[in-house]
Amino acid sequence: MPSPRIAVVRFSALGDVVLLWPVLCALSEAHPTHRITFFTRPRIAKHLPTHPNIEVVGLDVDQAYASPLALFLFWWGWLRSTQPVAWVDAHHHVRTWSGTWLARRMGMPVGQIQKHRGDRKSFLRKEIPALRPVQEIYAHACAQAGFPVLWPPVAPPSPRASSDLLLLAPFAAHASKRWDLEHASKLASRWLACGGRVALMGHPNEFEAWPGPPVLLAQREEEVHLWAEAAVAVVMDSANQHLAALHGTPSVTLWMGTAPEAGFVPHHFGLTAHVRPRDLPCAPCSIYGTSTCSRGDFACRKLSAQDTADAIRRVARTDLDLSAL
Repeated sequence: MPSPRIAVVRFSALGDVVLLWPVLCALSEAHPTHRITFFTRPRIAKHLPTHPNIEVVGLDVDQAYASPLALFLFWWGWLRSTQPVAWVDAHHHVRTWSGTWLARRMGMPVGQIQKHRGDRKSFLRKEIPALRPVQEIYAHACAQAGFPVLWPPVAPPSPRASSDLLLLAPFAAHASKRWDLEHASKLASRWLACGGRVALMGHPNEFEAWPGPPVLLAQREEEVHLWAEAAVAVVMDSANQHLAALHGTPSVTLWMGTAPEAGFVPHHFGLTAHVRPRDLPCAPCSIYGTSTCSRGDFACRKLSAQDTADAIRRVARTDLDLSAL
């Protein structure tokens, strides 16, 4: 007899899906007799590790199932044929609404995240100090569907071996989340002077703007191995900070136009440090990042290489002498 199945759906973005993955693992651990089917975009699915009890389905909602009717018919057919015992809408988006509606109509327990947009506006107006962590929101949706999980998890990742490799990922989709490359290059030069190696992470077109010393340009197919090998990763508030947590890589996250109190911080068992602007009352100016600046100078992006180096010393797993960093 097949195992009862729990359906979970989240299509974007990469960082949000990677944030969700540890919650799915915790869901599987809490309910080992159930199998989880997780729907996401194919290009995101390839970044996720394998799990014996989680089936990842890459559903092409950009082409094959781009129309609402095609997606509705897919959900209708899949729900009827599979009969999951619960449906977790971890996206609360137009692409998931029809499946959520059908699951309710078929009498399935449903959990659905709430986005609390009003609270986000209050946070940016400095009316409330912090928002609920997104991973807690995902866990609550699982519980709402009748399958509670233990969150945060209590078992830390296995200790990693010492390394001389620094992963440096100064790029991001939004301008307010990109580190000034002059400061990034200073940090790279200092790490190299300590005897280490530096791998720059980003897209090939972003590499062209790199003004710093010669470094390894990480290729997409190499990234999984680099995450596993690195002593520390310097990342922005982007998918890379979530990938660092997913792979158990110590990390330093640079917060510029956004802030960790907005809730998008992965549970990382203390293997992370944060660097943020000093004496800049306009920060944070956004929950997700923005390509405009009210000041016109993106002062938040000029986080110093020294502050970042100080944070690296606190979390890096390396035998390098970092006294000169």
